[in-house]
Amino acid sequence: MAADDTAESTDALAGAWRELLDGLEASGAAVAADVHDPVELAEGYRFVTRLLSASLDMTLENGDPVRPGFTRLMTPTRKFFGDNPDTAYDYAPLAGPVRYLVEGTRGTCHYLSFCVYGPDAGGANRILGSVSDEDLTFDADGRFRLVLAVESPEPGLDADWLATAPEADALVVRQYFLDRDAEVEATYRIAPIDDPGPPKPPAPDRVARRLRAVAAFTRIGTELSAGFARMLEAGEPNTFSVNSAESAAAFYPTPDNVYVAGWYRLDPGEALEITGRPPAGRYWSVLLMSRWMESLDYRHHRIILNQRDAVLEPDGRFRILVADRDPGVPNWLDTAGHHQGYVMFRWLRSEIEHPQCRVVRLDDPSPTP
Repeated sequence: MAADDTAESTDALAGAWRELLDGLEASGAAVAADVHDPVELAEGYRFVTRLLSASLDMTLENGDPVRPGFTRLMTPTRKFFGDNPDTAYDYAPLAGPVRYLVEGTRGTCHYLSFCVYGPDAGGANRILGSVSDEDLTFDADGRFRLVLAVESPEPGLDADWLATAPEADALVVRQYFLDRDAEVEATYRIAPIDDPGPPKPPAPDRVARRLRAVAAFTRIGTELSAGFARMLEAGEPNTFSVNSAESAAAFYPTPDNVYVAGWYRLDPGEALEITGRPPAGRYWSVLLMSRWMESLDYRHHRIILNQRDAVLEPDGRFRILVADRDPGVPNWLDTAGHHQGYVMFRWLRSEIEHPQCRVVRLDDPSPTP
């Protein structure tokens, strides 16, 4: 490499590194801007590190779209953008013109889908194509093959086809579970159909570009989450005010889900009573999230109910209490030490049934008349 090229590459890397540090500084400022609760502030700084962790895996370590691999986005300790504890999310980068083959085994998960994304005119993610287990072909052992390509694949590949587009840049696989302990995860891998040859050492310009992408993902994700919480908190609490898949899943929406969300705020001794009728569909759940749009600690607290867990009334309706201690009812959601945050319904392949809510005293959680 010529001396001028070396200096230019070094400057690009140094600039990208500074951009990453500046992005983290901006993320910290977004966290601290409107938060006065020390617990929410601590969770906010932790949230920034979770976004950073995910973006490092997605963009820096597994960011080669010519030789992609899957990154497990959400774990019990890495959560963001309205994650669902009942869902496994796997991400792989794509380069639109490249053809890919996804091969795997179905497992017994309740629902399985593959969704391809690309940027819209404003840079936000938009859905370019999607298939679910209802669209795929499985053999007797549950194996499947799925081609991701702009053009229909040749018959010899013996695979289903998910049409993409030249601007495609990401694949997200979702697995939904009603009982994660009992169901078996689907397994899959992705590889280019046309051999790209052996990988080369990390090029300075490529690493610089990915560092900038890490900075942008972390900063934009923090600012989006802070802004959305600020908007909800300013509205009327203990009501469901957001009815939009795009708002609840702004980074990677899915065509199969609809959402209803609101902001709860409870004083000591109070509970939020939620009533409604579950609609017919593949899946539904109600979830508690922190200010930063991440599910609360589901390892130690019951912060989600799905259609398998919820106990319905004789008339088929549900009655759920959100509270900081067990009120002695079947459908209790534990605020896990939080006095405010998100409550969100998620319906999969269903029509929205808008729930009703009211604040009740824990010493008198009588049924709604």
